[in-house]
Amino acid sequence: MLEVICLSDNKPRLIQSVKRALDIINCFDSLNVQLSLSEISEKLNLNISTVYGILNTLCAYSYIDKNPHNGKYKLGLEFLLKANLVSQSLDLKEIGHPFLTELTKKYHETSHLYVYQNEQIFCVDKVESPSTYFIISSRAGSKLPMHASASGKVFLASMPEEELQTFLKKYKLTKLTDKTITDKRQLMKNLQQIRELGYGIENEEIEEGAYSIAAPVKDAAGRTIGTISMVGSISRIKENEEPIRTDLLKAASAISCQFGYQLKTN
Repeated sequence: MLEVICLSDNKPRLIQSVKRALDIINCFDSLNVQLSLSEISEKLNLNISTVYGILNTLCAYSYIDKNPHNGKYKLGLEFLLKANLVSQSLDLKEIGHPFLTELTKKYHETSHLYVYQNEQIFCVDKVESPSTYFIISSRAGSKLPMHASASGKVFLASMPEEELQTFLKKYKLTKLTDKTITDKRQLMKNLQQIRELGYGIENEEIEEGAYSIAAPVKDAAGRTIGTISMVGSISRIKENEEPIRTDLLKAASAISCQFGYQLKTN
C-alpha cells in the first residue's frame, strides 16, 4: 500500500520508491504489453539503473515478468491472482447483499459478509441494524481477529491440519476480553466443535456484551471462501439463537450455490 503522510498544508507526501514502482507498472497497457528497459526509462525519464533495480524487485515478487527471448518486461501473474481475489469478493458481495438485508430486516441485528485473504478476514459488506451499538461491528474493509471472532474461527476450522498448525505457530492469541481463547489446546477443541456443528460462535470474545454467529460460504469444491454472520447483544441474539442460526446456514448455502453457478457461467 502506498504510504501517505499528511502534512500541515493537507498535501500528501508520497514515498518516492513506491511511486516509481507504480509508475513503471502503469507504463503497461493494451498498446504496450511488453516494454524494454530503455523504453520504460525513456517513458518515465528515469535513470536506467534506477528502473532496472525496481524492475528486479517487482520481478522477484512476480508483479513483473521478463521475457527470456527478447529481454522485454510485461505484467506478471501476481496481478491475475490479485484480480481473481478482488473479483471473488465483488461477486460474493453482489450475491450476498440481499441475504444480509433480509436477515437484518427480520432480526434487527447487524449482518456481515467476510472473506479470507492473506491470513486475515475482511468485511466486504454489512447491513447494519439501526439499534446496534457495538464498536467492533466491523466496517466494510476492516479486519477481525482470527482466534476471537466467529467468522475467523470458521475459517480456521476449515483449514487443512498442516496449514492450520503453520498458521498458529506464528499467530499470537491476543487476549481481548476475559472470554478470549488464548490457549491453543482450547482453541483446537473449539475449532473441532465448529467442524461438527457447521457454524461458529463468538461469545463476548472480542467485545463484552457482544454475541455473534457465523456460517461458512463455500465454493464449488467445498472450500470455505467466506462467511455470513450476525452480531448483536448477547441477550437479544440468544433469545432468537436457533432461528438465527437456521437462517444463517440457509443463507450461506444459497450464497454458496449461487456463487458456484456464477463461476461456472463466467
